[in-house]
Amino acid sequence: MKANSPFADLGSDPLRQLLLPAAVALPLAAALAFGGVNYMAALAIVGVGGGLFLANPRAFILGFLMLISLRNFVAGGERMGTEGLNFDLGGLANVLATGIGVVYFLVLWKNPFKGRSLTVPYGVFLALFAASMWWAPDFRWALRFVTRLAAPFFTYLIISDMIDRRMVRQVISAMYASSVIPIVYGFYQWITGTGNDVTEGYNRVNSSFFHPAHFSMYLTFLFCLAYAEFLDPRAKNRASRLIYIVLLVALEISTYTRISWLAMGICFLYLSWVYGKRSYILAAAAGGAVVLLAAGGGIIERFTSVSDVLGGDNVYDLNSSVGWRLYFWDEILRRFWDRPWFGFGAGSSVMLGVEIFGVEAAPHNGYLRVLYETGVAGAAAFLWVLGVMLWQGFRMIRQKLDNRLTFISHVYVTMTMTYILLNLTDNILEYYEVAIYQWAILSLVEFNNLHAARAGIIEQASFEEPLEAEPEAIADIAAVLSETEAPPTVS
Repeated sequence: MKANSPFADLGSDPLRQLLLPAAVALPLAAALAFGGVNYMAALAIVGVGGGLFLANPRAFILGFLMLISLRNFVAGGERMGTEGLNFDLGGLANVLATGIGVVYFLVLWKNPFKGRSLTVPYGVFLALFAASMWWAPDFRWALRFVTRLAAPFFTYLIISDMIDRRMVRQVISAMYASSVIPIVYGFYQWITGTGNDVTEGYNRVNSSFFHPAHFSMYLTFLFCLAYAEFLDPRAKNRASRLIYIVLLVALEISTYTRISWLAMGICFLYLSWVYGKRSYILAAAAGGAVVLLAAGGGIIERFTSVSDVLGGDNVYDLNSSVGWRLYFWDEILRRFWDRPWFGFGAGSSVMLGVEIFGVEAAPHNGYLRVLYETGVAGAAAFLWVLGVMLWQGFRMIRQKLDNRLTFISHVYVTMTMTYILLNLTDNILEYYEVAIYQWAILSLVEFNNLHAARAGIIEQASFEEPLEAEPEAIADIAAVLSETEAPPTVS
């Protein structure tokens, strides 16, 4: 076993030695006995991923972050399984992350609470959804949604456990590297007109993602990261970074996802303001106005369609992307009162969509979905999660430090604001292939905050293990993030 494997120190504990082979052998035996060869093939894929994880967890995590962006390339195949429980190969990504997370923290007896701000609030949130599977109307959809909620969370836990100063930059580099194929394929769809045209006649680019909304959210998260790095005056290759940002913005426009346009605009305004680039805001406003007047008819029409529906006689026009959302949300709020405290169970809002529209449809509002499926208890837990996310992002920012020190915090704040906004009109809660990137950045933020606490810059949080002060720690982090020489040590 390699030295950098977390399984290298299993020791002589007989219980731990028994749990590891049992965690591998029992699922395979059950799959062969009850599921047949299809399940065996699926578990073999999971086994390969698990083997890579055992051999080198860091290489696995970095590869996993890159693979997630290509999920739709392997998700388009034939579904396998039974009528009650079936999946495609792309769906194994969240199963793989969840399964490895369970093994990592149960078999290895790791402590998921130490140094992590989201374990308790998100654990409560996830536990409520898991418990609600018992009264959910459709077990398949309930299990699907719970594993989708679990996958990014376990990814965050594992990265947090193994991260060090070198891996901070590796995670960011993995995100950039993983975006090459989605960007190239996105432009191919745009140029050839082969994108997804599911909405009102617009040819919407979805690239390697299942839906244009998935791709637009992914692009927004990348923009938050890339634009913050571009604004760093000490960053290298600024010209290439600017070209990368322009490509992201162009593809964002081609997705025709209004809420993501708004989210990217908010990210731009926030980062430009905190980095003191007010002139960029004015230049973007002027340039955007010219583009809209010259060639922005589709964009303007996309926005005015909202006001046309809201101002028309039939607000609940089911042929409109706005109208059917409003109709769905009205039904959710009306029926919610039948079970206000713990809801109708995980996945129940999708079953409500079947009842209303005749097809499996999610409500496209994360807050109403949580409220309907897990009631007031789940909604309170979700707000707790979002509050802790924002607090973690602002811990260093409120100290008014050099932007090199707070770079990753600014990125995460914009990502979290985007996440909060996108939950208003879309299903980002179940888009784990997008959410995983936000959770990965959270692990970097917490690592950065821990070193800031050791350097005495911010107060130490209760979940952080007390350690000896390291005045030079924060300077080292700034150097890693900015790819520059370390700034003067903060005392």
